[in-house]
Amino acid sequence: MRRELASIGITNPLRAWQALRNFVKTVWDPTRSDIRGGVNALLYGALRDVDPERIERFRSEAPKVAALCDEGYDPALDMRHLEALPDGTFGREYARFLRENGIDPLGDLLELPPPTNVVEYSFRRAYKLHDMLHIALGCDASILGEVRIVAFSLGQARESAIRAPALALVVLLLHLVLRRPAEFAEAIRLAAEWMRTGERCEPYSGFRMEDWLARPVEEARARVLAA
Repeated sequence: MRRELASIGITNPLRAWQALRNFVKTVWDPTRSDIRGGVNALLYGALRDVDPERIERFRSEAPKVAALCDEGYDPALDMRHLEALPDGTFGREYARFLRENGIDPLGDLLELPPPTNVVEYSFRRAYKLHDMLHIALGCDASILGEVRIVAFSLGQARESAIRAPALALVVLLLHLVLRRPAEFAEAIRLAAEWMRTGERCEPYSGFRMEDWLARPVEEARARVLAA
């Protein structure tokens, strides 16, 4: 049990209390970015002392992600440039999604230190690309839209020890049970459907998504959904 708790960053009673408090708050309101940031930082911190064997296993399971990590691939996002792109392009629709939903394109990501290994890099990259995935998969910012995104990410979680998508899905489903029970059955259906979709597609965290921002949304969508 101690080893399992330590693997998600819970190493002492204070950490356990903070994790429980943040979990409850996030279940009540999953849209609160400050709480999400705290939960993600907790998970991210647990990846800094990863077993070397696990790192090598991840490299063999996700060679494209490992190649991007070795290259240091992490292009900056210029919102002014993206907003100047033509309507219908991936970048323009991404910028519109951020503006309409009041989302900071980097947000808590800036508070996370640079990755020191490929597992950290994959976590950080998936976090950065989350909002782009909303556009690439055609998902809105509703709770059910988030269920689709998270289930897709969970389906892609080749490295079994990365628990962030599973925890996020639990949070969303508990939120629906407590506050929007009428949507729970649809959420379960969507979660199963999009988990299967994620399983058959290539890992999106290994895709140079930022290089496609000037292309039409349909092209980027087809690429992300490629088996």
